Amino acid sequence: MIEPRKLVLPRPPARGRGGDDFEEVPTNPGRPAFPKSGASSSRPSLSGETTSPGSPAFTGVAPEVRQSRWHDRSAAPRGVLPAAAVLKGLDEALQKATQSKEAVGVARGQLKADWLPLLRQVVEQSGGDGLDAYVTQLLSPPGRQATTPLVAELAAGMERLEAAPDASTLLAVGRELRAVVARVLESPTPSPISLELQERELDGRIDVDTLLSVRFASNAELTERRARADKNLEDLRQQMRALSGLQPDGLFSNFARVKVEKRVMDAEARRRGGR
Repeated sequence: MIEPRKLVLPRPPARGRGGDDFEEVPTNPGRPAFPKSGASSSRPSLSGETTSPGSPAFTGVAPEVRQSRWHDRSAAPRGVLPAAAVLKGLDEALQKATQSKEAVGVARGQLKADWLPLLRQVVEQSGGDGLDAYVTQLLSPPGRQATTPLVAELAAGMERLEAAPDASTLLAVGRELRAVVARVLESPTPSPISLELQERELDGRIDVDTLLSVRFASNAELTERRARADKNLEDLRQQMRALSGLQPDGLFSNFARVKVEKRVMDAEARRRGGR
């Protein structure tokens, strides 16, 4: 259980680059993947390569990425998409979802999966202290309100999206969220994201899209992911016990990451009034 403690919102982080990848155990089967260069995928890689004709290439590495020996997730290199590409992607995903012949729940799930990497781009480029404030709400409830309200605005919009009973309502709410994103991306003075508490209080083992996917998850999705994390943790414990006397560095990294993700999901459930 996370013990409440006072957390102070930090200043935005220094700019830099760095980070390493490792093979991971997934806790969210629907989470979009960003493969290494050369991997087969319809999504662009960090190098700008893509197997999907017409997809925009990344234009660089997110400036908030810094050198960090231990904080391998939050410090991993991330590509940057231009504003026009982000908005185009939102529009295409919304059109696909609202024209789908699937039930509204299925269409909504696909829309959320398509939007997550794009909303992550917006938060990374203009999120300010939004994720730091969210960490305080998890670790020291009720936490602090962010000076930059973007993350809270997106979360409120995603809650309305989750409650949409039909395709027309889904479209209306989606357009509202798209307008929020457009307003933020058009700002001449965007507020750079801070990852200070994400690194310091969560050991840097949680990246931006994981935090957002937890915050944007429905109650049912959150319950499913917590159960999956419990199973993954037990599987990893068994694997580490089987390697007694050896140095299971990769397994330990996976275990530590999944454990922190589980703590975050448990705290989010408590924030919503659950257990």
